[in-house]
Amino acid sequence: MIWVRYALVFIGMALGGALLVHVVNANTETLIGSAAQLMVPGMIAAVIEGKYYYRTHGERPGANISLRLAALFTVLATGLNVALAYLPGALMVQFGKLAVAPFLGQQFLILLGIYALGYLVFNWFFFRLGAQNAERLAREDRL
Repeated sequence: MIWVRYALVFIGMALGGALLVHVVNANTETLIGSAAQLMVPGMIAAVIEGKYYYRTHGERPGANISLRLAALFTVLATGLNVALAYLPGALMVQFGKLAVAPFLGQQFLILLGIYALGYLVFNWFFFRLGAQNAERLAREDRL
């Protein structure tokens, strides 16, 4: 059920980040926010999954498994991105930028493709990074 944990972490980080930005904007009369709000939830979820992979398998994932899981995570993140884009209200401003384009129109598909490519690269990198960090920590504990 690796995808469930990834999805929960992604949603939690996306909502938490959006809420934090919303509170800061409301209390400081600013308009902060960036595309990082789109990618960071996936990065954190991928690191957590990489650590979990190492803990359960006792080894870092190979290139094939890393790419397969990164592809799975990308599909999840892209789907969640679409779902979060259509939430009502001003809380999910960065995700809502996708909803500006007509659903399944050319602009929508281009934006979604750019997001998916970013998710694939980041998920692959941060999944492997999480496993590498878990391996290093396990090695330090054994010394």
